[in-house]
Amino acid sequence: MSVSEVRVKAGYRIHLGFYRYLDGGLAYGAIGLSVEEPYLEVRAIKTAESDEASINAPTEESLEAVKRVVKYLAASPANLMITGYVRHHVGLGSITRLYLASAVALSTLHRRIDLNLEDLLVKLGRCRYSCIGYYTFLYGGLAVDIGAPLGQVGTIPKPLALAKFPRSWYVVIAVPEGRGLREEEEDPYLRSPTPVDEQRNLYKALVEVLSGVKMERLDLFTQGVETIQRVAGNYFSKAQGGVFSSKYGEEVARVMLESGLRGVGQSSWGPAIYGFTDSYSVAESARRSILRVLDRLGVGCDVWVSRGAELGYSMQVLHLR
Repeated sequence: MSVSEVRVKAGYRIHLGFYRYLDGGLAYGAIGLSVEEPYLEVRAIKTAESDEASINAPTEESLEAVKRVVKYLAASPANLMITGYVRHHVGLGSITRLYLASAVALSTLHRRIDLNLEDLLVKLGRCRYSCIGYYTFLYGGLAVDIGAPLGQVGTIPKPLALAKFPRSWYVVIAVPEGRGLREEEEDPYLRSPTPVDEQRNLYKALVEVLSGVKMERLDLFTQGVETIQRVAGNYFSKAQGGVFSSKYGEEVARVMLESGLRGVGQSSWGPAIYGFTDSYSVAESARRSILRVLDRLGVGCDVWVSRGAELGYSMQVLHLR
């Protein structure tokens, strides 16, 4: 039986921040979490030799991202469709997810065994400062990388820790109007890392994050996240005009805290903001409150109640008999 269609579904990731900025020849050790919602799906459908291949993408950037993967793979023609939540530069790692999901879908469709995802990421300019988008795609759950080795071109940050995320915990993710920095815009602020005075506190916070997840102690986990986010907000405040990149960020964070969420922070350059709880009713109440408050301000906002994803991606393969 030949493969006729491959569907790859992947939840996005939220970036919990950096636990180092410059220490021991490494920069920007990152922490991230794969989530179930929101998600995207890439469908690769085999075409007849006489048919012209097509790419159905909801945005120009998603179209260009998939075209880059097709070019990198020198892949045989196929129809590609991208569905789900597709919005870029909002802190969810959409372009990296598109690269990885489309590469896996196309390689499986054409029975390619030579796919090297790390090489793809390097060639397409990803994972220069943080690689938790890659590790959360592969393994799901919580991922920590060691940071980017200084002066080593063509390498990606190695994984430091991988952990399952408690199923009894929920994360509320809110993406108000606006966008964070693009790759070319972030580079001036990231290419010259500097040490921070609170490095010892950041390492302590990393231990709290990992211990909290392993022991299923939400108080310990969120305490670590809050320290990491406080330092990140100060470190990048000049780049994004304050602790949050969006002018609605403080309002969303306030509503989350007043609703009982903890570990509130901004994912990457935002405007995505998240907060955690071990109560679904608290999470749902926070979601409704965020929508109500921002609607009163006349501001559009997408909000989800999600769990951490057990799988980074799932794949369905359909065969022709």
